[in-house]
Amino acid sequence: MEKETCALCGQPVEIEGFTETDADGIKKFCCAGCLSIFQLLNEISETTTIKNTITNNEEIP
Repeated sequence: MEKETCALCGQPVEIEGFTETDADGIKKFCCAGCLSIFQLLNEISETTTIKNTITNNEEIP
């Protein structure tokens, strides 16, 4: 049976419990480090999206 791969680095997921749910569903990670990086990158992405939305709304007359 093939093991699932980490959603961030592609390594095999050997330890259960490192998961995150986003708009695309449940993602599994090989370690706490990959999970943390994924969460950090998503925070930055969400913040950028919110800032762009605010900026775009302010420009509308």
